[in-house]
Amino acid sequence: MNHAIDKSVTDDCVRIKDLGYSSSHHIHMYGERFEIVSDPFPDGNGIAVHVTTVKEPMKRTLRLPTSILMGLKKLFPKVA
Repeated sequence: MNHAIDKSVTDDCVRIKDLGYSSSHHIHMYGERFEIVSDPFPDGNGIAVHVTTVKEPMKRTLRLPTSILMGLKKLFPKVA
């Protein structure tokens, strides 16, 4: 059963990467511009990416908002 959950999270990571949340991309979120320095990965009950900013060049983890994840099923319907 955990295998199915892990596969779903892995699929979500791939879909989020396809939306542009992958290494070497920039995003604006929470009033800041982030450079994504990793591909999406599972983090607790969500999905995150490692990012840097001009102000804080140290790599840190940024959890992606649930709204991005909730829209995935509508944006990428599963093909049987």
